[in-house]
Amino acid sequence: MVYDIRIQAVDALRILRRLFKYRELESITGLSVPTLWRYVKMRILPTRERAKELLDKILSEDIIRKIVERNIKIIDNSVIGIANLIYNIDYLKLFSLVAYRVFNDLEPTAIATVEVDGIPLAVMISEIFDSKLVVAKRRLDIGVSDYYEVSYISGEPPLVTNLYIPSNVLGRNDRVLIVDDLLRSGRTSQALIRLIKKAKATPVGLYAVVALGNRWYESLKDEVSRIYVNYVIG
Repeated sequence: MVYDIRIQAVDALRILRRLFKYRELESITGLSVPTLWRYVKMRILPTRERAKELLDKILSEDIIRKIVERNIKIIDNSVIGIANLIYNIDYLKLFSLVAYRVFNDLEPTAIATVEVDGIPLAVMISEIFDSKLVVAKRRLDIGVSDYYEVSYISGEPPLVTNLYIPSNVLGRNDRVLIVDDLLRSGRTSQALIRLIKKAKATPVGLYAVVALGNRWYESLKDEVSRIYVNYVIG
């Protein structure tokens, strides 16, 4: 787990420097260009108090929303392209820091996602929480003889889809944060929650990069204690 908030702040600032000019960073942070330059070049570290202030500004909803808007592709409000976000290490680091700040008090011991596109983000978040990583798959791995399975209706046209996790990856004391790249109906996340509960673990939160509409909210709002989405379309 990342304990030093000063390193978190500098890492986030260095990422933002690759996305914004120094004058833009000056406007975002309220700090002078020379001070920002010294932080970015790691000539000095901010105090813990300033680091917290920096993170509050860098990871604000407005800044994260701008980053998503610059990299998302929307066609007819239904076809969503977010590959530029979920396969970019810089963005994944920022999103993992957002997840850490939003869900740290829930003390997750495991990060869970469904293959494939949610895996990079889940890996980054599990690293920052120093937690287990659980990936639910649509096909059972060779050699896995003991597993949990759920079925659900997915896609258009509707199809029956199965999800599997090995029975030994979660335990009764695990507190699980679910990670998704894109929420639509919420049915996949709901199926993953059922898997987690079959393993006797507790789903405590859900974090997503982007969501389409609000259909997903009704099916998930009572399943976890906290839901956070960076950007909602429509």
